Amino acid sequence: MILKAHNVLIYLVVFLLVSLSGCGGKKERRLPSKEKKEVLGLDIKGNRIWAEVVRKEEERVQGLMFRTHLGSDSGMLFVFENDETLSFWMKNTYIPLAIAFIDSTGIITDILEMQPLDTLSRYRSSRPVRYALEVNSGWFFSRNIKPGDTVCGIK
Repeated sequence: MILKAHNVLIYLVVFLLVSLSGCGGKKERRLPSKEKKEVLGLDIKGNRIWAEVVRKEEERVQGLMFRTHLGSDSGMLFVFENDETLSFWMKNTYIPLAIAFIDSTGIITDILEMQPLDTLSRYRSSRPVRYALEVNSGWFFSRNIKPGDTVCGIK
């Protein structure tokens, strides 16, 4: 009986360490039935966001332009081939958004709130990054997600 309790305790400790380390789970992908676009289930501090993935230059340029709605736990993940200082704007973008710039290891470097239809401001990463994640304005703040937190499921 003591041996079984000891094994259960070890299992619980390992489970908690994997859970708390950030990215212990598997990456989830799903393809919506209407659009055959890649979507990733990303986790940040226990919060799930379903992000449409854009990898091609023409997809990244289009981004969320002309859309009038974004689901409450939906977003768009911009993937770049190399680390670079990124700059975004809100031309023809009607939805108030927040953007997280993410380095190649999955660490959030910056989070910025962006105003709809703002063509004057440029929302830039403070250093070279590999990814940008756009979500509804306030999404990161309401979940206490900050620079330094890890995004799980990108790779």
